[in-house]
Amino acid sequence: MSELLSLILGTFMFFTMLGFFVLIYIALCLGRMRMFQKAGVAGWKAWIPLYRDYVLCQITMGKGWYFVLGLIPPLYPVMQVLYAIEICLSYKMEILFGVLYFFLPWLAELIIGFGKSEYQGSQDLDQQIRNLFGGTGTAAGNGQNTGASQGGRSQKGADPESNVVHTEEAREADPPEDGAAQS
Repeated sequence: MSELLSLILGTFMFFTMLGFFVLIYIALCLGRMRMFQKAGVAGWKAWIPLYRDYVLCQITMGKGWYFVLGLIPPLYPVMQVLYAIEICLSYKMEILFGVLYFFLPWLAELIIGFGKSEYQGSQDLDQQIRNLFGGTGTAAGNGQNTGASQGGRSQKGADPESNVVHTEEAREADPPEDGAAQS
């Protein structure tokens, strides 16, 4: 009788824990799906286990292959801290929010995904260091602001040399005025 009772309790605990982990995974996927949609990435990519980490690294750090470093056991804690910081920077959240992301990523991703945060884009490593340590956002210490930064975040299609942002829509809307291009 006691063996049957322990078998029933063990089975119940197993399925209870399994259900709990499935609910956490669903919460993670839903939050990350909304984060991806804010970044202009298809939301279905949040449901594929390793690919979701690749895409997260791609949209926050600019290079998707960084997720491989998180698979190396000694580097895992370091990469988790880096992920938390990068996500805070990419979605314009306070750095202290990174502490929540580090300890409860499923809750933090739900807050980012369904909250009012907006995707700001990824940025290069030098700009990240300047932003984290209260830098001015200047380019390589020469005292000039880069055209590629807006609030410390890089813009897609920005030209850092001329402080002009180029987009395909602007090029199509403003055809060349001289007749040289038309023959």
